[in-house]
Amino acid sequence: MKTSRFWFFMRAILLIAIAGNSTSSSGFPNNSRTDSQTEYLETFSRAYGYVKYFHPSDEADKIDWDKFAIYGSEKILLCKNQKQFLETLNDLFNPIAPTVKFYQTGKKIKFDISSLTPPDTTGYKKTYWQHLGVDKGMQAQRVLYNSVRVNRDKIVSQQQGSSTFATFATYINAKQYQGRKIKMTGKVKLVNGSEGTGHLWVRVDLPDKKMGFFDNMGYRPITKNEWCEYEIAGIVDSSAAGIAAGSFLNGAGELLVDDFHIYTMEGDKWAEIPLKYNDFEADSLAEITNSKVWWGGGKGYQYALLQDDGSNGTKCVSIKKSKKTQAFPGEKIFDKEPAFGEVVQEDIGSGISCLVPLVLYCTKENTYPAGNAVQLEDALSKINKNDFTLPMRLGDVINTWNLFQHFYPYFDVVNVDWSGAFRKAAAKCFTDRSDWDFLITLREMTAKLKDGHIRVYSKAAKSYMPPISWEFIEGKLVITGVYSEDIPIKPGDVVEKIDGQDPESYFNVVKSRISAATNGWMAYRAQSESLLGDKDSKLTIVVENKSVDLTRNMTQNDIYQKSFTGPVADKTRLIGDDIVYVNINNADMKDIDTLLPQIKAAKALICDLRGYPRNTTNLITYLMKQEEDTKWMLVPQIIYPDHKNVAGYQEHGWNLKPSETHIDTKVIFLTDGSAISYAESYMGYIEGFKLATVVGQPTAGTNGNVNPFTLPGGYSIYWTGMKVLKHDGSQHHGVGIIPDVLVNKTIKGVKEGRDEFLEKAIEIVKSE
Repeated sequence: MKTSRFWFFMRAILLIAIAGNSTSSSGFPNNSRTDSQTEYLETFSRAYGYVKYFHPSDEADKIDWDKFAIYGSEKILLCKNQKQFLETLNDLFNPIAPTVKFYQTGKKIKFDISSLTPPDTTGYKKTYWQHLGVDKGMQAQRVLYNSVRVNRDKIVSQQQGSSTFATFATYINAKQYQGRKIKMTGKVKLVNGSEGTGHLWVRVDLPDKKMGFFDNMGYRPITKNEWCEYEIAGIVDSSAAGIAAGSFLNGAGELLVDDFHIYTMEGDKWAEIPLKYNDFEADSLAEITNSKVWWGGGKGYQYALLQDDGSNGTKCVSIKKSKKTQAFPGEKIFDKEPAFGEVVQEDIGSGISCLVPLVLYCTKENTYPAGNAVQLEDALSKINKNDFTLPMRLGDVINTWNLFQHFYPYFDVVNVDWSGAFRKAAAKCFTDRSDWDFLITLREMTAKLKDGHIRVYSKAAKSYMPPISWEFIEGKLVITGVYSEDIPIKPGDVVEKIDGQDPESYFNVVKSRISAATNGWMAYRAQSESLLGDKDSKLTIVVENKSVDLTRNMTQNDIYQKSFTGPVADKTRLIGDDIVYVNINNADMKDIDTLLPQIKAAKALICDLRGYPRNTTNLITYLMKQEEDTKWMLVPQIIYPDHKNVAGYQEHGWNLKPSETHIDTKVIFLTDGSAISYAESYMGYIEGFKLATVVGQPTAGTNGNVNPFTLPGGYSIYWTGMKVLKHDGSQHHGVGIIPDVLVNKTIKGVKEGRDEFLEKAIEIVKSE
């Protein structure tokens, strides 16, 4: 199937959310916090999650839960004693859940099922929540995850399968600009009331579907409701094929774009690249798009050419999220269900208990009994979710805590005091003064979950590095790469101090903000996270008793491209006369199939999977001798909160079969802690079916489809939404793929520029 031109240039618009306002204006003194406030907030959080995810009333389903968390936090902060707090809880939840009760723990409350039962049940059905993983309130509807109120229509504000972003962009042949600096400027305005964010983006495409320079303002999104000019600058790679550039709206709302210019450096001056309709002055939007210079795309979004709303009172293009809704029948997604009359009756802290019914009667019109949320909805409509306030921060912690509390599939194998994590994060919200402060709060909170997929982003995220790489080897922090001739250090040098601190202390702070299931993934993440900072900020290190000042002037992608040289950059190569080397991170099946005669005649095939593979799953079938039908990916089926009595799992596998093409050659796989997710699915077959000798280091120990969500203030969190096991049914999370032959790097090997993993593989081949 051919890929459309539009989707070609849309490829790899990597969305790192997103927006926020870094000024603090909460109405509450940031340093004024009592222990009772933290306790009340934790109790409110528990009530919030029970009602949001498990109480099936219409009013609870329709409410804006992000705003409710902010609104509720503000009300809770005003409570002076338990009596006020108890009254506030009931006042908050009664409009959306009139059958939910909060009462003093120890007080004898007998649940009256008649309060849930209509006088005449004729024409009524029963409704309750079923969660397959979870998609309620998540960033996008996903095929694997689903949340349904049985017998109630599911109303979504977009077409099923619609995009979470939409772009308006152009594409330029890069041949005459190879090796040059490039700059794009554009004027952008985010319309008031938008919950999403605006972005410029530039991507340089390389041959073989690879990507060169890339920037989408993921760490510095546009949130202003005023016309401002923004800029992206970078270098066009020397082998570049094309340049995609434009603007996009991420999420809901409306973005206005105008006056785009693209420049290239000629000598010491910027020269503009002619770009038709760069000011969008045309008779119609069709005139612009029919020119084939500009394209727009994003299912569920609308485009328009506005006449007088541009940056200079002229024309501009509008990208707007459609407000159309669709209704999907609330059909059961698995068999198990709670019985009518079942309730969550728990002590939720602060001397308060709750009673939350799990099943209600309903008609086509409403659930019984009906609530009245008109006044509450009016109050919520006045909340701006992007205001950086104390209640917003607390609301984000409440949302995050509950999402994991009820749906994180690995609580049974990670040791975490999740309630303690809430209290620490909530307390820190009172002293967080900036977006960066609160980003650290969310990162430290989620780091405790030991989920290698977890990433927390916002506009404050640091994205620049000095032109070096380093890692701990033999207990010392060692320079492994230098990407500027102006830096007086070399690979193999040992770092003694970082900004005045010993490396171990410096890295301990970095590691406290990284979620990792294994030491290998922690080390891999920390190598880059420890170098990140603001553009052009300084980092001073001491190497061999010599102080060296470094400037963070390269992006992570720049470093990756420069470090990806030498043998590891090869797709395939011959080692001597009898060993074939295939880099699974670069090679595709066409490359492998072309080499099949040499592979079959070789003494050994060495496959390098230190990283993330391309789609070469068929290679596994070339190695298999038996059909596989194991189910190792498990999506939890949930009807009760707090991970209690999980209903079951929806099971998935790849169901691979041996290919007619078979490789009998000895096979060795190289891997390490950078191999995560799909790489571990791949390596799971190699390990589980004993298809090769595995050499290197344990993998990341984190697998399963991610299920991202966004939070008020412009924060986004990625995490693992399903449970994955090894093919023999044993634990994979936190374990990973364990090599048959363990290899450790040495400082001597780094100094000499050797690949000790590959050397060990060759040694094994030659010893047989």
